[in-house]
Amino acid sequence: MLQRLNLNNSNPLKQLLALVLISFGIYVAVSYNLNEIGELTAYAYVGLGAAALLVVLWGYLSAWRENVCCTVTFIIFLCLVIIAQFAVVYLLVTQEKTVASNLANALEDTWEEELNSPGAMSLYQNWFQCCGRGSPQDYIVNERLPPETCFRNHDKSKPENLIHTGCRVEFENYWQHLTKIFNILALVLIGFELLLSVISCRLCNSIRNDARRSYF
Repeated sequence: MLQRLNLNNSNPLKQLLALVLISFGIYVAVSYNLNEIGELTAYAYVGLGAAALLVVLWGYLSAWRENVCCTVTFIIFLCLVIIAQFAVVYLLVTQEKTVASNLANALEDTWEEELNSPGAMSLYQNWFQCCGRGSPQDYIVNERLPPETCFRNHDKSKPENLIHTGCRVEFENYWQHLTKIFNILALVLIGFELLLSVISCRLCNSIRNDARRSYF
């Protein structure tokens, strides 16, 4: 009974972490025009969270039924999920820079739009305090002067206010920082699942012992 209580008490936090990962993945997928690697990254976070929710639901069922066969099956499934999740997170962590670079490709479309419709880059330039795709020179080579958003406090009266950092670099740094946070959350989620596997093993052993005592 104690193991069952511990199993149920740990589930709300796992559910919250899973929903956060799913929400992040969906946000990335629907908010930006991603390339193939960017889409795979977004779906990876959705998959991590969805697998965790499935584990939680099966865990509730196993704890409720208190059946050895059901609990053993759950433990095996949980171990497979943990291995798969760890492999995905390992790739996300080791390829962090590549992932960030591909997610930042969404800025390329905005830059192309800026060339045709001035002002499209304003959001990024205000957000990251940057200028142009790679530098203010991007405007000059396209026979345009850097806009106000390329100057600190939008003050074009002083040349030294011109921001020389390009938005592409800043956007990549933003994604690298953001994915690092969610990779840590994913690792915390896997840690809870490892704890869940230990609790499930103890629950299975408890159910087996109760069944043996019932024969006497």
